[in-house]
Amino acid sequence: SGDPFHIRLKSHYAHKADIAREALAWIEEGMTIALDASSTCWYLARQLPDIPIQVFTNSHPICQELGKRERIALISSGGQLERKYGCYVNPSLISQLKSLDIDLFIFSCEGIDGGGDLWDSNAINADFKSILLRRASQSLLLIDKSKFNRSGEARIGHLDDVTHIVSDAPQS
Repeated sequence: SGDPFHIRLKSHYAHKADIAREALAWIEEGMTIALDASSTCWYLARQLPDIPIQVFTNSHPICQELGKRERIALISSGGQLERKYGCYVNPSLISQLKSLDIDLFIFSCEGIDGGGDLWDSNAINADFKSILLRRASQSLLLIDKSKFNRSGEARIGHLDDVTHIVSDAPQS
């Protein structure tokens, strides 16, 4: 389940664009970053300057956006395109990631429940995020206030696994 990408793009878009802008501060030249197929990361990709970094993503819309930037080395996860979610599904993802050292994994999720578990709307995206959350040196969760106290179909991990959070929700 889960809403199609073009629907998610319009949901809370002003908050997502602001959160994405704030996340830019975490990205430095020379880094290898991974971006998930979330609409928030698409807003980040749109604002990303053309700097020498390596970007790994499973997002078709992000590939289209960053393909225009000359200095960004773009690596797609490849695989079969799931048009509804705008993401590629690649069964050999784990072996592909072994050769990549990810400095920073930037992602969003469907919700965070009261116990701190991170949820996604489908297992396809949850698996990708779960693998990268474990592999990346650092992680940055981009989340708007509508996602708190919500769960989804598939568990990604726990808030304790995340190193940094950028949100428009008041910090407690």
